[in-house]
Amino acid sequence: MQNAPLPVETATPASAVTVAYPSKQCEKSPYSSIVGRGNVPLLIEDCLLAEVPRDQLKREWAACKTISDGDVADYCRRAAGRLSRAFESEIASADLSDIVANAAVLFLLSLRESGVVSPDEIGPCEVSYDGTGAGGRVSATA
Repeated sequence: MQNAPLPVETATPASAVTVAYPSKQCEKSPYSSIVGRGNVPLLIEDCLLAEVPRDQLKREWAACKTISDGDVADYCRRAAGRLSRAFESEIASADLSDIVANAAVLFLLSLRESGVVSPDEIGPCEVSYDGTGAGGRVSATA
């Protein structure tokens, strides 16, 4: 994520999207391997697993802290919209780095809004964005 203004978008509201930091579940799961390397697994829409290095997560968290409280909802809406459109269209032709970046924006800003104060507090949880209603709705659960 870069600390630059997001372009104005006039697309229809995003359908629901989910980004999760899954629990290890079992020793042989890919999630436990990622956590074992000190990194963060992000499961995007239950079909795309990304590995985010811990130092990158800390840099992204620092960038998220510079976004004003008033702009957080707009950033979440835009990131969720991009994710939603990527999964509604041909995912095979989508830019995976953009998908992961938008998932990270949505994930980190949602956790910040739910009261997480440090990237070291981030553990297994799920962030959902439902943009089908007016203004969209973000929920984060541990």
